[in-house]
Amino acid sequence: MPAYETGAPLRHVGVEAVREVCARGLDEDPDVRFDVPDLKILAREDLAVAWGLNRVLVGGSAETWSRGTRVFERRNGTWVMIHQHVSYPYDPGTGEAATGLRP
Repeated sequence: MPAYETGAPLRHVGVEAVREVCARGLDEDPDVRFDVPDLKILAREDLAVAWGLNRVLVGGSAETWSRGTRVFERRNGTWVMIHQHVSYPYDPGTGEAATGLRP
């Protein structure tokens, strides 16, 4: 499964690579809460797509929002994530990620 996260490198391939990215984030602050309040899901036969705005709370006070899309495939009756993309909009004036935006 490739995952396209908010930090370098551009693409993380395989379950272990994605787990490593998540573990690094949790090593910095293990008090992390993640939810997708406006989650939308579309499923057809053995393929499903989920998308929405990701809210991440760190340490009970720092909050960021990003955009996320995940694609799942049903294999032998089990849904498996086969693609993930997470991104921030950017500020065209600076070229920097706009991490302080709220819905």
